[in-house]
Amino acid sequence: MGTEPKIQKVLPDETLEACARQIIVGYFCQMMSYKEGAKDGIDIEFVHQMRVTSRRLRAAMDNFTDCFPEKVFKKHYKRIKAITRTMGAVRDLDVLIARFQRELGALSEVEQADIRGLIEHLQCEREEARKPMLILFAKLEETNFETKFLKFFSK
Repeated sequence: MGTEPKIQKVLPDETLEACARQIIVGYFCQMMSYKEGAKDGIDIEFVHQMRVTSRRLRAAMDNFTDCFPEKVFKKHYKRIKAITRTMGAVRDLDVLIARFQRELGALSEVEQADIRGLIEHLQCEREEARKPMLILFAKLEETNFETKFLKFFSK
């Protein structure tokens, strides 16, 4: 599926900024490794893993805010936050759909028919929730966000 962040050993003679850059770039690369699968939308684990990693990335960025120029850092942070938010809307629906699908076997035929209708409705909502995610991904690609992010944090 995705890739684990490639974070070298943090050595005592490294600056905090150098360590911060390595950690942030590692989480960013891991997060972006899930993007194509999330765009595809077939396997819900890609959305889940991308969201989880985006939250880890934001936590790392929160911890290292003081290491970077505020204006550019904030711009990148807001983009990561937008990724987390749009992934969250899709993930919440994925969780609901999966839960109802698991419970189908324990229900009567009448209840199953009702739950199938609910699942179908949730799947339509999921497709609607995916639209802002796909628009965001397209915008990030148009603005060359990935390259700019890596250039800023890989100095």
